[in-house]
Amino acid sequence: MSTWNEQDPAAIAFLFVACARTADGELVEAELVRIVERVGQWMPGASREQLHEILERAVALYQGAPDQRAVIGLVEATAERLRELLAREDRERLVTELIGLAYADGHVEQGEADFVLATARILDVEVALSTD
Repeated sequence: MSTWNEQDPAAIAFLFVACARTADGELVEAELVRIVERVGQWMPGASREQLHEILERAVALYQGAPDQRAVIGLVEATAERLRELLAREDRERLVTELIGLAYADGHVEQGEADFVLATARILDVEVALSTD
């Protein structure tokens, strides 16, 4: 099982992976591309190799969880730690990016919406959903 430190740059990547896998348990190409792009924005100057390594670590952590309860626990702990580490504007940016990731495959599943709302709540960021 991967070692994990919530201060690690992969913490944000882990939230992205967990969000993307919430709906159907898979990562589609559009989601992978968006995750790498978004993590790159959080790590200016990182090489493509570094970004892929971070994504691999995040995926390994997700896959290493023995069950969904463990995944939820990891998500909550990661979001709580990021709430402490990130300024409000960065937490708002993170939630906005999670929303964008949820839309990456063209539609938002209920599980993705629930994930974004729960994570936003932990990060102390207000989110309003459209009913359209």
